[in-house]
Order: sequence, then C-alpha cells, then structure tokens
Amino acid sequence: MASEHDADILEAELLIPDVPKLARRYPESLPRPRLHARWIEEEDVSLAFIEIGDIAMHVETTDDDLAWHLHVGGHDGPPLDGSPWDEKTTKALLLWMEEFAGKVHSCLELIDEDIFDAIDLFEAGATSAPLSSAGFDPDEWATFTKKDFLVFRVAAPGEAEPQIWTGTGDAWHLHDEERDGDAELLWASPGSDDPIHLGAVMMSPETELPATFANPGINWDDVGMTESDAMDWLLREHRNCVWASTIHDALTEAVLDMLAGFSAPIVSPHR
Repeated sequence: MASEHDADILEAELLIPDVPKLARRYPESLPRPRLHARWIEEEDVSLAFIEIGDIAMHVETTDDDLAWHLHVGGHDGPPLDGSPWDEKTTKALLLWMEEFAGKVHSCLELIDEDIFDAIDLFEAGATSAPLSSAGFDPDEWATFTKKDFLVFRVAAPGEAEPQIWTGTGDAWHLHDEERDGDAELLWASPGSDDPIHLGAVMMSPETELPATFANPGINWDDVGMTESDAMDWLLREHRNCVWASTIHDALTEAVLDMLAGFSAPIVSPHR
C-alpha cells in the first residue's frame, strides 16, 4: 500500500453553498477533534462522530431533533454518564456541537452523493472529479456562484483495479452487516431474479488479510467462469470496495474539518 508521500492525490469538486463560519467556537482547552459523519438515507438522519482524545461523542440529527451521548475509550467503548470536562468547557462544547451538527445535517446528503459520484470517476482511473450540471435543473444550477464550488484533496491508498465480470448473467457482492469487512458473492443467471451465493471473502483474524471461499455444489459451467477466476474477481471487488470506503471517509473528514472551521475552504479553480 502506498504511503501518503508517494500516493496519488485525488481531487473532488463538491457543491457546498452558504458555508459561513460557525458562530460558536470550539473550546481551545480541548484537543482538536477527529470528525466523521454518515448520512442514513432511509431515515433522513445524519450521524456525526466527534472524537476528542479518548472520548467519543455520537450525535444523531433529524430535521426536528438532535440527540447525543458519550463513549469512553473510542467509538466502540462503553457509554459515559455525565461529562469528563468542567461545566464551562462542557457548555461551550455543546453549543459548538449543536451548531456544527446542524450545519452537517443541512448539507450532508448532497455532499455524500457528490462524494460517491467522485469515487465512481476515481475508480475509472481519474484523479480529478469535477461536478457536472447534468443532475441539476438548469435554473437551479444558474443560481450557484463560483464560491459555492469547493475542492478537497486526499491521498489515495493505492488505486482501484479495473473490474469486468466475464461470466454469464450478473454478479455483485453483498456486505455482511454483522462482520465488518466480509462480503458474499451473489450471481444471477441471465433473465433470473433469484441470486445464488457463489462464495465469500472474509478477513482472516490471524493475518488480517482477505481470503476467499467458494461454496460447494456450484455448477461453474453455468456461471461461465471457473471457480478460481470468480474468486479472484470477488477479491478484486473487495479490494476496490475497501479502497472506495477509505477515499469516502477521507473526503468526508476533509469536508467536516472545513465546516467546523479547522481548515479554510478552497474555491474550485475549475469554475
């Protein structure tokens, strides 16, 4: 895997209109937080993760409400009752958090879509992903100004591998929600909507590397691919997915650092 020094730098252009500085200030007595967020599309919920030293704050925001709680020892650590900081620091942190989480919630859905579009271009071999007007109403597009288009640059850990399924029908991978990093290979014959589980890729607890396992009883002649080639396809698909997830996280964190005021916005030079 490439180091940050020799890795490719990927540039994503994102549309983020109206990004004034936060009125509330993050407490200077606290270490700079590590920020991450996720958009839950099915529920229109944004989840913000604010890691301050060994204390992790989880914030769930909807259009109507905001809820938060703390963990000690990282995001997977046990819940923490009360605040580990003094009253003045806690009050300042909560005021900052509420404003920051509200800003994240207001724009995360659009940003998340743009990041995934950028990753599609990166997987195709591009190192720069400009925004297209194709997904916007022309009148809406005309309302945006140059300062609404911002660029974010992240170091890529390696690169995506070209992926072509050369068998029959359609193949795709499905992640195991209970085992992070594992995925199954599903295949449907031409004209069929009933998928067959061909095998899986699992992270070895001993080596921490992915290993593939084909399911027994598969007619590989029907699949139109040998077992070895299908498992190799799954392994490359898994690597691409891990790569894309890493890029997605890095871009999201870069955006959040800007929204929080820890980095300055960079207006796109392409407009």
